[in-house]
Amino acid sequence: MTWKPTGHPVVHHQRDRWVVRVNGIETSSGKARPRQLGTFRSRRAAQQAAAEFGASGEVGSDRSTVGSVVTRWAESRTDIGNKSRLQYEWAARHINEGIGSVRIDRLDRTDIARWLEGLAQGGHLSRRSISICRTVLRAALADAVEAGELRRSPASRVAMPRNVVKVRVEREVDAWEEADVQRFLAATASHRWGAPLRLATLYGLRRSELLGLPWSAVDVKAGTVRIEQALIEVSGKVEWSPGKNERSRRTIPIDPATAKALATHRRFQAEERMAAGPEWIDMGLVVTSRTGNRVAPSNLDQTLARLVKQAGVPRLTSHGLRHTAATHMVRHAADLGEMRAAADILGHSPDMLMKVYAHALPESVRTVTDKIGKRGMVQP
Repeated sequence: MTWKPTGHPVVHHQRDRWVVRVNGIETSSGKARPRQLGTFRSRRAAQQAAAEFGASGEVGSDRSTVGSVVTRWAESRTDIGNKSRLQYEWAARHINEGIGSVRIDRLDRTDIARWLEGLAQGGHLSRRSISICRTVLRAALADAVEAGELRRSPASRVAMPRNVVKVRVEREVDAWEEADVQRFLAATASHRWGAPLRLATLYGLRRSELLGLPWSAVDVKAGTVRIEQALIEVSGKVEWSPGKNERSRRTIPIDPATAKALATHRRFQAEERMAAGPEWIDMGLVVTSRTGNRVAPSNLDQTLARLVKQAGVPRLTSHGLRHTAATHMVRHAADLGEMRAAADILGHSPDMLMKVYAHALPESVRTVTDKIGKRGMVQP
């Protein structure tokens, strides 16, 4: 039997009868499945049946459910880095969606095995992701055993599913076409990070450079942005960096539309600051949380993935934004002078730019190369 109650019985009047129902879930799929416990001629009889079901111990308090135990365990871990914490919280959400409503002392090995098998056949999670969910569940229930809430853990000997349906992943492109760029910019223009994402998409800022960009380095009137520092993630911890190299510390001239977008973004951020009140953390950054704090690189990636999907454009990473900007700069360069300017904007050396983006070289440069090659040909 895979059905488990998740709520207390409720008495309903239905036509000329009294019905007792209780909410529950199918543990193999995690789907809600209410169940009718019985139909009675009188309200008193129905209430008595509901009370007997409640007294049987089938339904527990919120604190004794699998979801509450797993969430409490994940939140109590203070000996881990930010990356591991995010991973545990992610796993806890999946567990809550599946078997989180079941009472821990009513959970058995079969429930867990069926739930894991459902994840394996769903085609949404990889084997590693399912393994993480299993590990978190086992650790949380083992902790409940040590705390005296359980006699033994039903998850301790549950094996991983034998076969896992391969996750369908949309093909990731190296760079967007012009139409994709325009569609993405239009779709994200009103987003709270719309202006910074425009800057990354058109000018190729590295993710670390975008997250570490302070307002003191942005001159909207002069139309320039100085890149002087970066925000990186090392072993799950967010840290400051002076930049990748000397060439990466640069001043970028920006177009009027981007300057205007940044000015609007700054006014919007000021409104967020007023709304946050004393909770605002003044980091002076262009990209911040809703309380002014730094944004972790992984959080930016998650937001970007969601916005890319909503915009209906090919899947692309934060590095793909930089690759897109570089590809179009090289493709539209009229001569080698513009190629060097593109390298300066990107913080690349001209030689590296020519090597990495040779596929996007403009026809004028290729023509010059062809002519050089012809002059060097030896006639038989």
